[in-house]
Amino acid sequence: MKISSSKSFTVICFILLWTVCQRTDCQDVDFTRSVIGHLCSPRLYGRGYVKNGDRLAAEYIRHECKKAGIKPMTDHYFQSFRINVNTFPGVMKMEINGIALIPDQDYLIDPASPGVTGSFIPVSISASDVLNGKAESALDAARGKVVLADARELKSDNLEIKRTWNEWIKKMIFNNPYALSVLIEITGDKLTFGTSSQLSAIPFIILSGKACPDSVSVIRINIMNCYVTGYDTQNICGYIPGIACPDSFLVFTAHYDHLGRMGKETFFPGANDNASGVAMLLDLARYFASNPQRYSVVFIFFSGEELGLLGSSYFADYPLIQLQAVKFLINLDLVGTGEEGITVVNASAFPDEFTILTGINEYRRLVSDIKKRGVACNSDHCPFFSKGVPCFFIYTRGGIAAYHDLNDRPETLPLTAFQGLSKLLIQFAGTF
Repeated sequence: MKISSSKSFTVICFILLWTVCQRTDCQDVDFTRSVIGHLCSPRLYGRGYVKNGDRLAAEYIRHECKKAGIKPMTDHYFQSFRINVNTFPGVMKMEINGIALIPDQDYLIDPASPGVTGSFIPVSISASDVLNGKAESALDAARGKVVLADARELKSDNLEIKRTWNEWIKKMIFNNPYALSVLIEITGDKLTFGTSSQLSAIPFIILSGKACPDSVSVIRINIMNCYVTGYDTQNICGYIPGIACPDSFLVFTAHYDHLGRMGKETFFPGANDNASGVAMLLDLARYFASNPQRYSVVFIFFSGEELGLLGSSYFADYPLIQLQAVKFLINLDLVGTGEEGITVVNASAFPDEFTILTGINEYRRLVSDIKKRGVACNSDHCPFFSKGVPCFFIYTRGGIAAYHDLNDRPETLPLTAFQGLSKLLIQFAGTF
């Protein structure tokens, strides 16, 4: 949709009249909490690719879609596709000087890492020696050994140095020019896990500086990985038919996958990222099922986002609707906070639609602030934007800072802007 600036005031006036006549109290806190709680429960294994965590989550979402009155876009709501993924389904143990370390709290395995078992006497190098080209002899002498690369001296705000260091790490673990057995980075930064469809040449472990003693004599490691090729996963796709133009679409998207497990005992709940987005879509679906719109409203829950936008890329390449018929798409990720308001990615690319969105909020005061951001390929809107689909990516700001760690839990998720954002999206959809 393209709205000329001269029409913006007229459209906003229409919004104000429309909002008086519409019921927008769709948001049900108990329902939202129950969705997030279920998606983050241990029985879904972190919604990853160990023990079919993604499939268990997809089955639950499909069930909730059916209850909400969303019609399936395929026979069973699912759009299946295949991925390659590295997983850690088994043992996850590490000791330094005989003291057992705690996964995620003391150390993380890199998501692309192969497994490793053994007892090692490490060779230590400093980040400054690496960056100054003074570590060559030490690395050459460390062939077949474990290297402890101490990055605690690197300042996290020096992005150029961090970039150079990360490029060196990548070269070491994927090319392994010194034939190392294991590379361990000691960091002063927060530990954050991830996922990977790649497999590195050598095991790579990130060790918290707080868990690393001044003197390391021996390191024992027993970590099992399983690299899976051709893993079957799925998007969940449904819609509510439009009452006037059913072949044109408003689209709401969110990814449901998360980081899964790191060993048998550690899983990542992913409350804000992105159980919150899934709950928002289901909340909106319940409203639109009772209040159908002029255009059909489509809901897509993506798998594979954490692996690199794989589910959204697959849908964009093999769409179940005509992408040219999409009037607007809104992708929701990390919407469980909101103390500082929301950010709209692609706002500069679609200024008229952004004006409408902010106009609604100025009148209704639904969220505390709306921040404008430019084009960024940082979530599932990106594959659609690249194909010419008009779209926003919206996330909330402020509140808890948990991200890709064990602290992203339902009980700490404030949902500060959740109700206001839900109402804002409903009213924005009503302007099309």
